[in-house]
Amino acid sequence: MTQPLSEEEKGLLIRGILTAAMAVMAIDMGILSCAMEAIALGRELENASRRHAHNPLIAVLLDAEALRRGLAEEDLRVEPDEVRSGRVLDRALEQVDQAMAVARARADEETVRDYARQIVAACEAVARAAGAGLFGTGERVSPAERDALARIREHLGLRE
Repeated sequence: MTQPLSEEEKGLLIRGILTAAMAVMAIDMGILSCAMEAIALGRELENASRRHAHNPLIAVLLDAEALRRGLAEEDLRVEPDEVRSGRVLDRALEQVDQAMAVARARADEETVRDYARQIVAACEAVARAAGAGLFGTGERVSPAERDALARIREHLGLRE
């Protein structure tokens, strides 16, 4: 990246990560599990900023100001029928596509691949954060979350 990312590009890139993670969160939504998943997502993004300090695309995205801007209110609205129909994940993948287009236009192949892996890592952190049982106990990653993770990986051209 020879020129800095614009604020619009930064917004698209951070939304690519956050909307995918939010879609996974919505699949098995519960009051306690949402809190646990949000904390896990925050930790994953904090760790990613250190883990990918060498990656100019991710380092710029995961600074405090970019994360503070986060998602627009419309990105946070999820209707139950969108979850049941799979539209919540479809909508997130549309955001991922826009983000990947920016990444490909602005960075080399390895940097873009790291960005794609970070999208998956954020989604996996959310999926593993809480189980389906009482108080988040039980199986950590539900079958629906596994399916969503597989679809996200496939969409990004990544293997497990």
